[in-house]
Amino acid sequence: MKKIALFIGLLSGSVMNASAEGLPVSQTATGGVGLIEMPSARMDQDGEFGVHLSSTDPYSRVAIFAQPFPWLEALFKYTDVSNRDYGTAGSTQGYKDKSVDVKLRLLEEGYYWPEIALGMRDVGGTGLFSGEYIVASKQWHNFDFSVGIGWGYLAGREHIDNPLGLISDSFKDRNESVTTAGSFDSWRPFHGEKSALFAGLSYQISGLPLVLKFEYDANDYQNEPLGNHFNVDSPFNAAIVYRVNRFFDLQLGAVRGNTLMVGVTLKSNVLDEGSPKYLDPKPEAIQTEPTSATWPEIAKTLDVDAGYDVESIYASENKVSVIATQRDYLQDAKGIGRAGRVLNNRLPESVDKISIVESVGGMPVQSAELDRAAFVDAASLKLSAKPVLETTHLSPDPDLSEQQLVYQRESDFGYRITPELSGSYGGPDAFLLYQLSLAANATYRFRPNTWLSGGLELGLLDNYDSFNYVSPASALPRVRTDIKEYLKTSRLRLNNLQLVDAEKLASDWFAMGYIGYLESMYGGIGAEILYRPFGEDWALGVDANYVKQRDFDQRFGFRDYSVLTGHMTAYYEGFKDIAIKLSAGRYLAKDRGVTLDMSRKFQNGAKMGFWATKTNVSAEQFGEGSFDKGLYITFPFDLFTFKSTKQTADMRWQFLTRDGGQKLNRRYNLFDMTEGHDLKNTEQSFEHVLD
Repeated sequence: MKKIALFIGLLSGSVMNASAEGLPVSQTATGGVGLIEMPSARMDQDGEFGVHLSSTDPYSRVAIFAQPFPWLEALFKYTDVSNRDYGTAGSTQGYKDKSVDVKLRLLEEGYYWPEIALGMRDVGGTGLFSGEYIVASKQWHNFDFSVGIGWGYLAGREHIDNPLGLISDSFKDRNESVTTAGSFDSWRPFHGEKSALFAGLSYQISGLPLVLKFEYDANDYQNEPLGNHFNVDSPFNAAIVYRVNRFFDLQLGAVRGNTLMVGVTLKSNVLDEGSPKYLDPKPEAIQTEPTSATWPEIAKTLDVDAGYDVESIYASENKVSVIATQRDYLQDAKGIGRAGRVLNNRLPESVDKISIVESVGGMPVQSAELDRAAFVDAASLKLSAKPVLETTHLSPDPDLSEQQLVYQRESDFGYRITPELSGSYGGPDAFLLYQLSLAANATYRFRPNTWLSGGLELGLLDNYDSFNYVSPASALPRVRTDIKEYLKTSRLRLNNLQLVDAEKLASDWFAMGYIGYLESMYGGIGAEILYRPFGEDWALGVDANYVKQRDFDQRFGFRDYSVLTGHMTAYYEGFKDIAIKLSAGRYLAKDRGVTLDMSRKFQNGAKMGFWATKTNVSAEQFGEGSFDKGLYITFPFDLFTFKSTKQTADMRWQFLTRDGGQKLNRRYNLFDMTEGHDLKNTEQSFEHVLD
């Protein structure tokens, strides 16, 4: 009763007052925003992501965390149990447990009520650390109080009977058996005969980058996974957090009354304001008298000042249409507005319509027809940007009737050299498998719709010598797990060489065909068709590919293995910033199944998402991990450069390299190429038309 009184006292005391300014949050020892071992209801900033490392003997943890929505925290975690073996022949590592944690905000904090969240640890993992909780947090000046109830791993002290047992006796039964990683067969959240209470607080020291944390732990550590049980001298834990800077936290604490806890957090935010664009040209001022210029000169100015690679220009007495690819500006309207200024200052007064046609791969994906008079008034600061949108006609196709071709770009060549980092982690061979390489990619366009692209890769650094995966007797064809041979046979590799043709078949229909060395491991021939209704939130696509496995040296030869692979894919982006992609079809190992990809697309071009693939391959055939899954973050380079750019960098984490559920890594796909066909994106960016 004294313990319960303590929790009630903390909760009632915390609602006396609330501060208008939120306090900084930090990671727990197990990963996820909270106290020390126990969670809180707090969330990180929207768009936050990072890596948290901690050590609390015998557990060492690496957690990748992300805040894709203000109300959702996601955590992908590996726990090393140093006093237990991995369990795989030949492995010298400690036991590794993989898990996914999620936390949902149920109620945002108000002046008189707390913030409330529901969370689940070890979702779909082995269940070793499976636990659920409901927690409330309330701020009072520099204090942040939390109190909650836990189930499973968070119920070791068994203070009370499971309150959900009042609803149904079935809630009292919790299957504690260890399952195969990735399986949901025996997962029973919020079940168990007993539950436990926990509470704690954090205190921000005014004027110093220090946060003190103190908690009452709901776990007694007497029934730990893998037969462990620990001496516990106290149920109270304490820690101090030193915020080195916005991106770096250090933690030091004591748990169980006798064990040191150390933690390091590295984080950033995809919504951070980008670097000032000192190297961008200033938008041209509106001129009252047009300047005389040739069409090639106009195309060159559009390239420099508006970021457009001009393919062609059509003109009539009262209208000019520019068909071009936007190279620099993430916001469609920013390029449109700058192009409008350039054209207004060089076209005769008889022209009253200016059409900017966004083209990708030679396919027109959207036409923005500006009313010249309304645009000039807005660019001269006589009107706001809103009337420009109201008088701009957006359509899927350019209207080139009664217009004459006055400029046509010839074939061109472009290249890019970039570093690349990829890998996987959590396997028995090495905790982290990585490769660092230097990639040179080049493209030669015979015409806007037809091009030859290729890429060379120079391997610089990797540890795939440690990768010794041996297929079990029932394993699938080794469509990906021969990665060591592909990386180690030759350092200079022909990663890609293909001929591509893309065509717009009708207003909402797009098609693409390709042949050559399509990726590092496969070459062949394939095609894709996409139906994407203009202005709609959905699309449907189909791709089919016949490919052969390439030789390990990645030159021009092939191995014996071949496969017909392809998918039907549905896309949906109609719910706020969420993008959903669902694919069904045949994979490289000739297994059949479904891939779900969910992500959040931010206005600055960043993206956070995850994928999971389940095929007709059993968990035993697939091997450790049970099914293919991973997460990714896309960064726009625009956040870090002093000149605007649309280029992005992808960070992908695949939990294990296995053969089931593997797709062909196609370099081009129609949905991404036709992003400009999304009317909503253009309309949302129109506030930048005068930038």
